[in-house]
Amino acid sequence: MISNTEAGVRPFLLMVSMALVVSFAFQGTRGLYETSEGRYAECAREMVETGQYLEPTLNYRPHWTKPPLTYWAIAGGIKLLGANEWGVRFYNSVASFLTTLVVASLGFLLWGWSAGVLAGIIYASSPFPAFGGYAVTIDTLLTLWEVIAVFCYLKATHDTGKKDGRRWIITMWVFLGLGFLTKGPPSLLPLLPILVWHFLKRPEAKLADPVGLALFAGTGFWWYLVVGFRHPELFSYFIGHEVVDRVASNTMHNHEWYKPFTMYLPALALGAGPWLYWGAVSFWRKRLFHPAIIFRYFRKKKKESFLLLWLLLPLIVFFLVKSRLYLYVLPLYAPIALAIGAGMLSLEGKGRTVSRAISVAVVTALFLVGIKAVSSFYPNKNNMKPLFKLCQAVNTDGARFAAFNEPKLYGLQFYLGGNLKRITLTGGEAWTDGSLKDIVKEARKGVLPHAYVLISQKKKAHLLVGALKEFKVPFRTAENKYWLLCVIQPLKVANHLLSSPLSHDPRVIPGGSTSVPFQELGSDPLQQQFPGLS
Repeated sequence: MISNTEAGVRPFLLMVSMALVVSFAFQGTRGLYETSEGRYAECAREMVETGQYLEPTLNYRPHWTKPPLTYWAIAGGIKLLGANEWGVRFYNSVASFLTTLVVASLGFLLWGWSAGVLAGIIYASSPFPAFGGYAVTIDTLLTLWEVIAVFCYLKATHDTGKKDGRRWIITMWVFLGLGFLTKGPPSLLPLLPILVWHFLKRPEAKLADPVGLALFAGTGFWWYLVVGFRHPELFSYFIGHEVVDRVASNTMHNHEWYKPFTMYLPALALGAGPWLYWGAVSFWRKRLFHPAIIFRYFRKKKKESFLLLWLLLPLIVFFLVKSRLYLYVLPLYAPIALAIGAGMLSLEGKGRTVSRAISVAVVTALFLVGIKAVSSFYPNKNNMKPLFKLCQAVNTDGARFAAFNEPKLYGLQFYLGGNLKRITLTGGEAWTDGSLKDIVKEARKGVLPHAYVLISQKKKAHLLVGALKEFKVPFRTAENKYWLLCVIQPLKVANHLLSSPLSHDPRVIPGGSTSVPFQELGSDPLQQQFPGLS
């Protein structure tokens, strides 16, 4: 897609190298964050473990919130690189790198070689797409499909014959289908600028190609039909919850009217990093704030007006839809990078602009890689890797892990290979797998088949520790900055530990974590609260 007829290959190779470094560096050093990263990783891990790729599960229960293509991509990385952070984020690295190349190809298609290299450099060294590719979500993969679809459409309408134009249109529909298999209806937002531009420009290529539409339906809808016929209730779920509720319900995250102004606009503007300066200068000098100037661009059907449509029309939809997260607008950064690149070229000569851009991009890319490296070691409660290491420190053969009053922690479940259940005092909540009462009953009767490691946030730990003390169950604790673990051993193991030298220094346990002495068995003041406990 890229030609080197107008310049040497050195800037292009530097752009490729930069995209590789930013996309792949330190992708496997930071632990999985809650909640999104853990949820996607655990879904994919369960696919690999069970071999059930058609019907996604989370905590081994059906999980229908997203179509399966992202889970498949993560599962492929896990099979290739193992059940670790590198395996989980591998698809993101590949998608980020390929998106940079497609953005560069779009710049070349629209304005020539220098614009393509410049657009690729800007995209690869911008904070928003770089950190978007560092997070395990659906949006980086969706961005790749959408940007390729737009490229195919513009290629079909850009100096190609009728036969070639049709092939590109058909390819566009295939990638829109892949987008639909990734995120459903939001993947069709690029059709808004495409339809408007097609109406304005009236190119020879036919947009509603029957073969393209058939391939789109076959690629994008087959999974929905298969699982829908297997589970008929899913049709109403997909339409009601995943479409209607996300568009109009106030139960969705960040549904407040002002959220787009505090989320999307800063993400798209500040996410450009130093490139925001050149974008702002170009915007001002071209007087793009003046409606008459913008109208002139559309009247003359200039290429820049398509970028404006590509950015604004989907953004309006995102403003109106009640469900909002920062990375939803990640696909809209591609037209911003292209516009900034074109604007920089119009301000200065090609050679000087590319040379300056390379200098800025190298510094910015190193800064981004440095942030990724530091984030690997910076304490964060949502990072499940330190909690997993704490679990390893107290683990004994055959131990079971249970999260107390924690409905999620799917990243920890990923690290533990699925060995995590969720409990509360009574187990009456819909999301629980059991109750503390059941574990205590087994421990009190001396029939606990294995050790239990109970996990609680420190700010909630008094509830767990208080309950265990009231139950008179032997336990020891280990902790880090954010989490507390209570370890309950089988009775014969607990008695052995009580009589071992370890009990003489109760603040030391294997792995170097702190602990408290085992509590002695005795009467149960909570017997009235939990009848039949003894």
